[in-house]
Amino acid sequence: MPEQSKLDVVVIGAGIGGYVAAIRSAQLGKTAALIEKDRLGGTCLNWGCIPTKALLATADFIYAAKRSEELGVTLSDVTVDISRAMARKDAIVNRLTEGVRLLVKKNGIIFIEGKGTLLSRSQVGVQKPDGARETIEAGSIVIAAGSEEPKLSFVEVDEERILTSKGALTLTEVPKSFVVVGGGAVGIEFAMIFNALGAHVRLLESLPNLLHTLDADIGRTYQRVLKKKGVEVHLNTEVKAVKLRSDGKVGLKAVQRGSALDMDAEKVLVSGRRSPLITDLGLEKIGVQVKDGFVPVDAHQKTSVPNIYAVGDVTGGKMLAHVAMNQGVIAAENIAGLGSTFDPRTVPTCVYSQPEVASVGLSEDEAKEQGHEVAVGKTPLLASGRALTLDETEGLAKVVCDAETGEILGVHLVAPHATELIGEATLAMRMECTSEEIGALLHAHPTISEALMEAARAISKKAIHM
Repeated sequence: MPEQSKLDVVVIGAGIGGYVAAIRSAQLGKTAALIEKDRLGGTCLNWGCIPTKALLATADFIYAAKRSEELGVTLSDVTVDISRAMARKDAIVNRLTEGVRLLVKKNGIIFIEGKGTLLSRSQVGVQKPDGARETIEAGSIVIAAGSEEPKLSFVEVDEERILTSKGALTLTEVPKSFVVVGGGAVGIEFAMIFNALGAHVRLLESLPNLLHTLDADIGRTYQRVLKKKGVEVHLNTEVKAVKLRSDGKVGLKAVQRGSALDMDAEKVLVSGRRSPLITDLGLEKIGVQVKDGFVPVDAHQKTSVPNIYAVGDVTGGKMLAHVAMNQGVIAAENIAGLGSTFDPRTVPTCVYSQPEVASVGLSEDEAKEQGHEVAVGKTPLLASGRALTLDETEGLAKVVCDAETGEILGVHLVAPHATELIGEATLAMRMECTSEEIGALLHAHPTISEALMEAARAISKKAIHM
């Protein structure tokens, strides 16, 4: 640490929310320190968003190769080298990590390796890897400690045969059989990766639908997608135990609609909602409110202590990297007195499988539960000329709006490039657009984006190609 009595901002956690908060603070003329006990970039960069998307790019290529003859291309001797795919993934992660390190340095941010703990409302203690301790004083503190894999009572993870996403990202061989517990975004992405790589994949979900936090039509559509790709889907299946067997395999005991279901596999991946990393931070000691295991914040990212802010997974809500990033910006701007606010209505959720899934706003059921009289427009990708040319016709576009005002309440996509297209819908909701305005907007032809236009037009029975 340089000779300095007090910094403007200290950030605990250098994941995507934390390093963004530090960089934006520096841009606004604040002196800032960034504390990280593990790896710069956090879960998203090292064990989540980036490495999984690198492997999904490999999976996409394999899926394309499998249907190449339908497009008039004959391929021979197509083989999969998982070690090279993993090496590519690691190279991407390392490149981006070094990029973040350079950004931190470029912006004059003090980076400190160690575990940060709140000592008071203006002091953070740091225990460094070598055992040394340091105290940092700052006018404002940002908690960006992130989250960890859930600890489940029915399983003991060893990261060799019973895996979390961390272990799955380090496999050097493709297992012959692979069971995924959990039908959310993480479970589906890994099911797609290992299905493409050649494993026999079974996906177990305790609820009646996949991707249950999204619109029900998305889950139903994706069940068909997985079945066509050869993934076995078991819904209404509650896993009771996952244990290593003496023959080297992993045994699972589950209950499916009241009946016992036993199976085994070479590898099992357990996925679920992550747990915030807020223990041992000293929050309660200095009066920061904790509720249901999370740190409540207002629209400015302020905690119950005015000069202490929290961003990302520790705050609950949608545990998504882009949420943490946006909240990091908002926290920094509020520390600087700019009055920025977070809008949870316009948070997109994405699944980067094939085809992609993207959703923003309310599902049809949520809109009804909130008292809206709902109008819905849907269009299948089979009606899209662009989808036909890409030979990717499994999917849909769905628009949910208020029947009286026409205001868009939610948009839900299963389509190629859906994660890019959702930006249009997010902006439309931010601007409080109506379905008529999206339907009247000129979309290029032929594009997948036309499906969104047609779904919006379908609400008022103006769809052309349905």
